[in-house]
Amino acid sequence: MLCCLFYGEKANCDPIPSWNNTPIKKTILDFVNKAKKNIPVEDRIAVFDMDGTIACEAPLWFEMYAAIDGLNRKSAKNPELLTYPEYQYAKKLEANPADTSVINNWINFSKAPYYNYIDSMVWKAYEGVDHETYVHSARSYLTKTKDKKYNIILANMFYQPMLELISYLKQNKFTVYIVSGSMQGVIWSVCPQIINLDRAHLIGTHQILKPVYTPSDHETLFVIHKGIFPSKDDKDGKSINIYSQIGKKPVFAFGNTSGDFGMFHLTSTNKYPNIELLLNHNDSMREYAYPPYHGDSVPEWRDSLTVNKWKLVNMAQEFKTVWKTKQ
Repeated sequence: MLCCLFYGEKANCDPIPSWNNTPIKKTILDFVNKAKKNIPVEDRIAVFDMDGTIACEAPLWFEMYAAIDGLNRKSAKNPELLTYPEYQYAKKLEANPADTSVINNWINFSKAPYYNYIDSMVWKAYEGVDHETYVHSARSYLTKTKDKKYNIILANMFYQPMLELISYLKQNKFTVYIVSGSMQGVIWSVCPQIINLDRAHLIGTHQILKPVYTPSDHETLFVIHKGIFPSKDDKDGKSINIYSQIGKKPVFAFGNTSGDFGMFHLTSTNKYPNIELLLNHNDSMREYAYPPYHGDSVPEWRDSLTVNKWKLVNMAQEFKTVWKTKQ
């Protein structure tokens, strides 16, 4: 726990100072204190979504920024690729990440099944590339490129209150996992440096990889192919992947969209005290405001919170500050 010294004595310090003093903050602190008394250390499992929960996902998210960079580097070498929509979209989004001519049209609902250019942009950007190259390429781009609205390096667009909360949980012997719908290579690219979690605690959507062994160089490449290994780390897929990779139900879950409801349902079935929190992006002044769902409207999302007793965390009211402070 963070603490201060005052005239040589320990003061009562706030473990999550970037949170406003509200009932939500008290609920979180009370839950952690209850967990220390009632939940064995080995069962103190906390799961967090990444995009929009601990890091900014608007106007684009880390995975898409990395895909744009990969697609643009490929089309720079081979301009004929610009005949394909994915490469055209990447050029537009590099100039303006909020370009509505792209983001309003990259999912074609007129086809059955509908065509999702988001998925094809992600896999085409690094198809045939070694997965570690993808990780390093994403890290390089995200650590040098700035958000056009806030002039902040993309890799630094983590929320300071969430970083404090993760640190607080770890200090109280919670095992923390990131469970993201983004490709695993992207969460591997920036999370270890920012939140000090190793790859074993970073769960994302798994791309199809094919190993290529080169014993003479003592090296194995894992080459990216089209597609993902099910289940995609979204909705009930999050529950499946938590079960498959952690093997335990969480007691603490934090997300920001209806796509996180699967891991909320899983957490709420734990026999131990549990808590589920949904971050609502209602702060258009300090961040990007949008409803807690993607794609089609989910008008009943508030009902889900009420019925299941999940907690709503309104960014404008709960966050004293937003962005990661300089270390």
